[in-house]
Amino acid sequence: MEVLAKAIDIRKCYIKQSLFFRNNEPVSAVNGVSLDILKGSSVALIGESGSGKSTFGRIIAGLEKPTEGQVFFKGQVISNISLNKMRPLRRNIQMIFQNSNSVFDTSYSIGEAIAEVIKNNEKVSRKECSEKVSEILEQVGLSQSYAQRNPRELSGGQRQRASIARALVLHPEFIICDEPTSSLDYSLRKQILTLLNDLRNRYKLTYLFITHDINCVPYVCESIDVMYAGKIIEQIDLKKVSMQNAVHPYTRLLISSVPAKTPDKRNKHGVENAGETIVIPDSKQCCRFYSRCQYCTQRCENENPILKEISGGHYVACHMI
Repeated sequence: MEVLAKAIDIRKCYIKQSLFFRNNEPVSAVNGVSLDILKGSSVALIGESGSGKSTFGRIIAGLEKPTEGQVFFKGQVISNISLNKMRPLRRNIQMIFQNSNSVFDTSYSIGEAIAEVIKNNEKVSRKECSEKVSEILEQVGLSQSYAQRNPRELSGGQRQRASIARALVLHPEFIICDEPTSSLDYSLRKQILTLLNDLRNRYKLTYLFITHDINCVPYVCESIDVMYAGKIIEQIDLKKVSMQNAVHPYTRLLISSVPAKTPDKRNKHGVENAGETIVIPDSKQCCRFYSRCQYCTQRCENENPILKEISGGHYVACHMI
């Protein structure tokens, strides 16, 4: 299969400010991530808050520049090009954001906001633009009447559908979904996931699906990349390996932290140990998860493990495996 988007050794570094020391230490939000996204595939990138997954998503979408590394789209480097050169590619790379409130300017109606995207990228008549807006709204499950509504008049689920319509109206090839369901309740979450899956099958879309909710992954994705402290620590091809066969202690923690359907089967130990990612300075060469891992050894504190294949379609970075 054709590689649509490719990231090579992406690093994004920020300076950690210190009140007491002059030499502020650099900290990487993304620390050497390489990833191939095949055309027509749907790849999950999961991790807790602060793991670097959203930063990576913005970099691969061309919305943020990496400190080091390169991003390719259809064989063309996009990580260091100007905004003018990026503009023709923008129609093929779109992003669905977590907070649909921030997507829409409340001084515009939903229809005007979507029409603006069309007018900025295509030369169409007013009638053609209106028809495109109505068509895409219907495809995401909203009637034509929603084009005249203000974003504040819509529910959370309706606003997220409108946000998806805005991202898809140009029929892009590659969609980065950044926590698209995290602000919704369970019933709406399932509706949006079903919608994303239907749209992907209809238009042969390619997804990078960023989430902290591992429950969402089987609905939409064919493979999973687990990220912790700026690094990919486990990769699973779900067509070959079940998610339940994950072996990295961090991935196992994420799985155990998912509430079971019945309270008596819930693993309270996993929930209590879940938390935000611990930031580790770049100067420290270690397993990023060592301070939270019950299997940690001296080697884990002194040596950074690399991804290695343990079976077909299954890679893990852990000294104990």
